[in-house]
Amino acid sequence: MLLRTVACRSWARSCLYRAHTTVASRPEPPAGSEEVASAVNDLSKPAHVQAPKRKPFMKSMFLGTVDTELLTFPESLNRDEQARLNRHREELERALQAPAGPDSIRLAGLQGPLAYGGKQFTETEFAYVQELVAGERTVAMGALEHNAIVKLLAQHGTPEAQEQYLAKLCAGETVAAAGLYELSSSRDTMFSTVASLDFTGGRWTLSGTKVFLRTGPADPDLLLVVASTKRMEKLNKEDGTIAAFLVDARAPGVKIEEAPLGTGGLARVTVHLNRVEVPESALVGTENEGGTVLSKFLSAVRVQSSVVRVALLKKVLNGLTEFAIHSKAATGDMMDLELVREQLARMASVIYAAESLIYSTASLMDDYEGQDVEMEAAITKVFTTGSLLSLATLPLQLLGPQALSGERPFQALFDDALKLFIGDESIDSVNLFIALTGLQYAGMHTHETIKKDRNPAMNPSHVLSRLFDKTSIEHPKKFADLQQYFHPSLEPAAHWIEQSVVRLRLATECVLSRHGVEVIERHLELGRLATIATQLYAMVACASRASRSYCIGLRHAAQDVHLANMFCREGSERVRLLALELEKGPYITSDDDYNVIARNLFREKRYYFEHPLTRNF
Repeated sequence: MLLRTVACRSWARSCLYRAHTTVASRPEPPAGSEEVASAVNDLSKPAHVQAPKRKPFMKSMFLGTVDTELLTFPESLNRDEQARLNRHREELERALQAPAGPDSIRLAGLQGPLAYGGKQFTETEFAYVQELVAGERTVAMGALEHNAIVKLLAQHGTPEAQEQYLAKLCAGETVAAAGLYELSSSRDTMFSTVASLDFTGGRWTLSGTKVFLRTGPADPDLLLVVASTKRMEKLNKEDGTIAAFLVDARAPGVKIEEAPLGTGGLARVTVHLNRVEVPESALVGTENEGGTVLSKFLSAVRVQSSVVRVALLKKVLNGLTEFAIHSKAATGDMMDLELVREQLARMASVIYAAESLIYSTASLMDDYEGQDVEMEAAITKVFTTGSLLSLATLPLQLLGPQALSGERPFQALFDDALKLFIGDESIDSVNLFIALTGLQYAGMHTHETIKKDRNPAMNPSHVLSRLFDKTSIEHPKKFADLQQYFHPSLEPAAHWIEQSVVRLRLATECVLSRHGVEVIERHLELGRLATIATQLYAMVACASRASRSYCIGLRHAAQDVHLANMFCREGSERVRLLALELEKGPYITSDDDYNVIARNLFREKRYYFEHPLTRNF
């Protein structure tokens, strides 16, 4: 009877999983049909059908609400699309193994339109194929940025720019790179690089300096430049502050200087724009759509660059695993030491969660029209980047000086991890973006409640209702029975996820009620809130992937369940501690002490504490 009950529950979960899978682009043909076997003609590839836009997944978590249909790990590709993708991957793998080796030309048109010679890959397909070259950091980083620009041009470019550039970009004859980042900031405009429009001539003039990573031996031919178009004090609510342009790297006024950064052809390139004139057709999107274009570009690059970081983490883990198998310790085999097992298991769980984040976010981008995935993409980058540097140092912790031996690859892997960690984007700034975006979304929906919290004298009934609230950060109350959306073996993970959702909501309300609009200055509290959101999204992605693996009977599915339960238990405890610190506030934690000590450092301009042997009598 017990076996029958378990079988029925498993069947019900499986049916629920199928009901909640994402859309397929068209009805799936039978497994043995010729269409699946021969569906390799690029021009016959159907467009990937998207479902209507849903509410933001992670932003809604700040309100304590969960889109349960997105708790099922996505199957973005149907059988037909999967067959095409596997065939493309096999062909690309054979080409990359040719004597010429990997190069970016073979990867240039993967996300370009079919009509211009591209493959029209979705983000999920591109991530899967890019795993082949993720070990070649230079090629992979250049290809993902190039393809993101091609996709933006196909979606938002003017017809003139599309005809001029798309075919060459897809063929690899023209190489594109993004000039987004700057070494200096401006208080008057969003970017120090400024674009002004000559209304009589219909041309834009760009002036400023940009920085990007060049990933090949030659300079790029085309730059995507984001520039400010208006001063902050002259803006109306309807005005856009930035615009995106395609700039010919060989145009008059463009000067490129480079400084070496690491090995393998990766270099930091400075581009000086001295009154560079570009036609109005070079606009990507309209004058007021620069923010949208920038958001789409950053979301795509943040997700796809995470594929490269995960590939590097796998190399470190595989190297350590092999070393532990063939090495001896004073008490026996190294692989029998609990300390080694713990560290390797933790690293495996982080890689598993990072992979899950990549494909969960890519599916949101592919399967829902105009879906808001800014936060999910930012979290994916923060999680993979933060894990990269800490786990790349694991060989140094376990092996000591042996890790730097020339016989082992760990020093080279650590150098690569450091270069990928540096990148062109501050992780702290991305964390602030995550927290502020979530607080803004929550504030728009709960401003009346926050207003009452900040004015208790005028709202005594509201204060009394808060006092008798049965849920708290220390003892969160379940609200949605999320375990019904996962396999029964993942009930512990679902329990910890649900507790963490409640804690994120309570921490959000606490921070907004305490600081109001001044929360933008509370960077330490914003950092804690961003870490909670990051941990929660990783927990959801990890548990939903393990649930899918067990439901469909993938190899090692039982280990997936162990890993997901472990990861969610430890993540839930981390969320609890961070939420309690937010509840305590800056004066009970050390936040205010940090400010006092740092102010004295700035005043003295040095380490100012007296020597331990100093006497005053």
